Amino acid sequence: MIQVLDLVLKLVTLASVLIGAVAIYTAIRNNNRQMGAQIFLEYSDRIRAVRRGWADGVIDPGAGHGADPQAVRETIGLIFEFFSLRRRGYVDNSIWSIWESDIAYLLNTQPFLSEWPIMEQRFVHHQDFVRWVARQHGKQERKKRVWE
Repeated sequence: MIQVLDLVLKLVTLASVLIGAVAIYTAIRNNNRQMGAQIFLEYSDRIRAVRRGWADGVIDPGAGHGADPQAVRETIGLIFEFFSLRRRGYVDNSIWSIWESDIAYLLNTQPFLSEWPIMEQRFVHHQDFVRWVARQHGKQERKKRVWE
């Protein structure tokens, strides 16, 4: 009888530990998803502000000139921040993929191509970002060749 009671108590203890582990995992997973959603919303607001700047004529990504260099530099800084958050795991790949093609397009517009050599020097200690931007420029060149 005592052995059966001991076995039951061990099983109850094991079940409690397993339930606790599942609860902790679920809480951490939900917290990470909420943090990802908050980052997404924050950067959505910031990107919306940049797009308003384009609409107001501050940045015209299709123009060869006339873009405000400071606005272009701030946008590159915003892209760097977003890239860094993704690289450190704070931005999920599914969120990143929403904006990646638009970012690549933007980085290949004339105002951004003109400002990049100046900005690249500021990112000397962030070579992963510099290499990523170079790959984005290369992607756009390959796409142009395919369509030309």
